[in-house]
Amino acid sequence: MSLSALLHQGGVFMLPLLLGSVVTVAICIERGFFFASLERGGVVFLQRLQELLSKGNRAGAIEWLSGLQGPVPSTALAALQNWTASRQTLEDAVVARSRVESPRLYRYLNVLETTVTASPLIGLLGTITGMMGVFRAVSAKMANTPNADTSHILAGIGEALVATATGILLAVLALLAHNFYQSLAESQLEASERVGDQLLLAHSQESQQIPQMASALTVVVEPETVA
Repeated sequence: MSLSALLHQGGVFMLPLLLGSVVTVAICIERGFFFASLERGGVVFLQRLQELLSKGNRAGAIEWLSGLQGPVPSTALAALQNWTASRQTLEDAVVARSRVESPRLYRYLNVLETTVTASPLIGLLGTITGMMGVFRAVSAKMANTPNADTSHILAGIGEALVATATGILLAVLALLAHNFYQSLAESQLEASERVGDQLLLAHSQESQQIPQMASALTVVVEPETVA
């Protein structure tokens, strides 16, 4: 069955379903390329970041993170750019960066969610109007010829159900795509939170070492001063 024949059988309501199909495919392609370009924050990423920070090469880490995409490197970059500030400032910078990245991860997912809800209803509406047309045609034929053959009504109902089947199929595909990309977005946010928590912990440990070093220097210098 050709596309033109399918559209003809489904009626005028097949046009919004066709448009919804095109939009759904376009969103899936765009989101696929988008998530493929993001840094996932895996073991290799964490090892490289730890290696740079253990060597005290914070400038090198900032330069490296600036070339990566996604909330994970962006969160780490925000933390390192505010590393010399207080813990509260550092934490605020990490949270602010997460809020900036979150809408980019969930972009267009609301369109897929709307497609999941609307496409079966549009298909059902197309079926109802199609069946109304079939019954009107049968009623007119029966009025002119009471003994007319009405067996073709089954074929008319079958054609009217094309819109419902198309709407349900589109809803299922949009639902699968929505759930898949939503899970990717959530995993990105969880990874960025883990990296942010680790950097906050490292910042706190480094801040605690400074007073301890100052205290140790005081103990050593005091006897020499007294003497």
